[in-house]
This record gives sequence, structure tokens and C-alpha cells, in this order.
Amino acid sequence: MFPIILGFVFVAGVVGGPTERIVGGSTAPEGRYPYQISLRDLRSGHFCGGSIIASNWILTAAHCVYGKSASSMYVVAGANNLFSGGSKYAVYQVIWHQAYNPSNNVNDIALLRLNQNIAFGQKISAISLANSNPLSGTSCILSGWGLTSYPSQQLPSYLQQISLTAITLRQCVAALPGMPVTQGNLCTYKTYGQGACQGDSGGPLIANGEQVGVVSWGIPCAKGNPDIFSSVAYFRNWIRAKSG
Repeated sequence: MFPIILGFVFVAGVVGGPTERIVGGSTAPEGRYPYQISLRDLRSGHFCGGSIIASNWILTAAHCVYGKSASSMYVVAGANNLFSGGSKYAVYQVIWHQAYNPSNNVNDIALLRLNQNIAFGQKISAISLANSNPLSGTSCILSGWGLTSYPSQQLPSYLQQISLTAITLRQCVAALPGMPVTQGNLCTYKTYGQGACQGDSGGPLIANGEQVGVVSWGIPCAKGNPDIFSSVAYFRNWIRAKSG
């Protein structure tokens, strides 16, 4: 989901719910993003993305799982087609940031502990976490099964990918006056018609082979505004403390 504000959440014309999707991207080659997972509700299917950071730990957004029980969801790893393939894993524990604020998506980070270790292979592996935010102008890669157009509610069958450009927090704040952009965020920008959308929420933003962000929120969708991510570097100590 993508609180729309994107995710996304609703904040003065912003959307936010567990389903952000990539607009203006392309279909990802099978196996290109082995750390990407689909987070699914037992009844309604895919609602957010996430990333494998260890054999039994998934990193995602708090707005995706806030208030939900572990037994209500499961993870699919190693899939490119949203509707077939991949390996299913039950969720044992849901941990969202203790200071997460659902009204504005501040501290929008969460971890899922799985019931069993993931079987790693050619199409399934963990991603390393970045120690610092990407510099402005750095090319980043976002992947996900979010909406490819808005307000359509049709999710793509195949994993999507798009290249986005990191911008400074100052540029992000200036572009989104009055919006809840904090030190815990990092932002990317792309031209009108390209960016994240509902269904991509919780998914990984990658730069230089490391995960730098988690899809958090945005103004729906691909309207020329920055996309907002939770900064992995900012929350790295929290992630380490909770996942061991």
C-alpha cells in the first residue's frame, strides 16, 4: 500500500494505504531482485512489499503492518509473477517502530520475524543495509508490484522496476511544504508520470547494491512530486537492535 500521502496515508490530499505501485517503470527480469518479497493478507492477497535482510527477517514499512497480527499475513519470496510461483513463509512476529505515528507516517519502519529460515538460492537472497543516505543525484532502483497507474486498482502481474534520483532533504521539504518530511526520511524525484504508487509501500530502494530506503508515502501518483522513503541508515541501529 502506499499511504497517499503515498502508501501511502491521507494527509491533506495525500494517500496512504498499503498499496503503492510503480508508475512509468518496466517489467523486471526474473531473479533480478532476489531480496524483494510480496507481503500478503491471508484473505485479500498482496498489500505491500518488503525486503529480505536476514534468513528470517523482513524489512517493511510500519504503515503496512500497524495494528495487524502476524497470523493475518504471510510472505512470498522468489516470485516475479504476483499470481504464481515463489515460496511462502509464515510470519511469527510483527515489530513496528515504537514511535511510529500513523497520522503522519513519521518513523515508518517495521520488521517481520518469520516462522522459519528462508531457503536462499539463485532467486532468493538477502540485501545489505546502507550506513549512509545516497548523495543527491545518485541513481536508485525501486522495485515493486504497486499500481502502474492511478487511480486504477489493477496491480501488475509482474514485478516492476524504475530508476529514481536521490535529492537532498532540503529540496524535498521545499517541494512538499507543510508535509511531514523528517530526518528519518530520504527522497527521490523523477519526471511527471514516473514514480511509486499504491502497492509499492514497504518495498526496497537500492543504491550502489545496498538498501537505502523503504517506500513510505507520497502524493498520488507520479505527479511530479518527490517520493518519500524511510531512511535505512537513519533507522539502522533500531533495525539491528530488534533483529539481533
